[in-house]
Amino acid sequence: MPKPPPGGKKPGTSPDDLGDTLLTGFQEIPATSEGPRKGSGQDVGKLLDEELGSATKPQWSEPSETMDVPPGTGDEGHDKRSSGGPRLLLLAAIILAVAAAALIYRNHHRQQVLAQGMDRARQLIVLDTYAGYRDASQILEPLVAIDPLEAGSMRAFALSMLAMDYRDEVAAQQAESLLLEPERSPVVPPAASLARAALSLARREAGTAAAALARAGENPWAGVLQARSAMLAGNLPGAVQPLESAAAGPNPLPMALALKGDVMRRGKDPAAARALYQAALKASPNHPRAVYGLAKLALAGRIPPVEATEPLHALLGDRAGTPGNERARAALHLAALRARAGQSAAAAAAIDLVELDARSRSWMERAVREEELRRGDYRVVDGAPAGVQSASDDDPYEPPPPAPVVEPRKGKKATVAKKGKTKPVGSHKAPAKVKKKKSAPRKGAVKKSAARQPVTR
Repeated sequence: MPKPPPGGKKPGTSPDDLGDTLLTGFQEIPATSEGPRKGSGQDVGKLLDEELGSATKPQWSEPSETMDVPPGTGDEGHDKRSSGGPRLLLLAAIILAVAAAALIYRNHHRQQVLAQGMDRARQLIVLDTYAGYRDASQILEPLVAIDPLEAGSMRAFALSMLAMDYRDEVAAQQAESLLLEPERSPVVPPAASLARAALSLARREAGTAAAALARAGENPWAGVLQARSAMLAGNLPGAVQPLESAAAGPNPLPMALALKGDVMRRGKDPAAARALYQAALKASPNHPRAVYGLAKLALAGRIPPVEATEPLHALLGDRAGTPGNERARAALHLAALRARAGQSAAAAAAIDLVELDARSRSWMERAVREEELRRGDYRVVDGAPAGVQSASDDDPYEPPPPAPVVEPRKGKKATVAKKGKTKPVGSHKAPAKVKKKKSAPRKGAVKKSAARQPVTR
């Protein structure tokens, strides 16, 4: 009878019979009798024991029909060698299948982690707070290795917002490094263009920011940054249209709501501004711009002070999520409102909650007195040190109006009102001249000059 060919394989044991699903994307080992590559058997064997278990290890059985071979002819060894080939091939196929399954599972798991991480980062970025941008950048940091284009661009945007709103130079440098690869890509991700625009606005490079925002396309964040650029240039009407889509819809951006509130407040529409600030705080409870906006409405007498003091107190107490300069602005407005209510001790306590150097504290105390005594529309106190400045409290400085001129009455000079008194324009004080009264001569008295005159005849 013919002998089985060496290296022959049994039916059903070929790698092709295991299906194409687990082997997709991986190169098969050539069907030779050499077995697995050197150095990989132990590791993969352990993985095989762990994944399949001892109960699923292949059990071998001899064919039911065998040939009678006389002993001593040497065919027993040949049969053993010929049956070893299929066993090694099957073992190699199982190892490949398990490795492929592990790699596919790992890749699927990495994609899940990437999707979940980026979704969480988007939620944090939407808050438009220091803590939100900081935490989003930390979540995205390990994901950049998985997706340097999308995850890297999103992390660069979070860092660039820290640079623009909170003057974080380290974050600006990190964002620049992350943008190298996305900006060289044939298709630049929108988040990379937004990051470039934010960095340019932080450096007051309006032209570069406008070009980057044009590349970002139709994007609510692009509209928000366009409005920021217009407001920095003092163009309030130019900030309205870009905010329309970002501040509307079921999920408006808190930054868009607060920015539109600033536009309405500066445009003398306090009722609309109040509603927008409250909506922004509902979506992001510690949003600095919305908190300061309510405070300015209260200082102008447009809303009850209690509507502003509670958000100010919450922002002032948020040491973990709000930097010192933002807390200092909250302390300024809170102290002014408390001082106006006659609570001088509470006003001083609000200032004590912020760590200030001597120069900043001196300015703060002076600014609190000015805001306390000032009436009418809110005006910025000039000369704030760097540690008390905020990109979210960015009303432009306006000098106080000149003293009112009182129209002169007929026949009188024009006067200027000053501290309840009036004085002629251009007049100077002159010492009063005392006029001596002429006394009437007594009866019978003769003038001395007449008495001295000679008598002529």
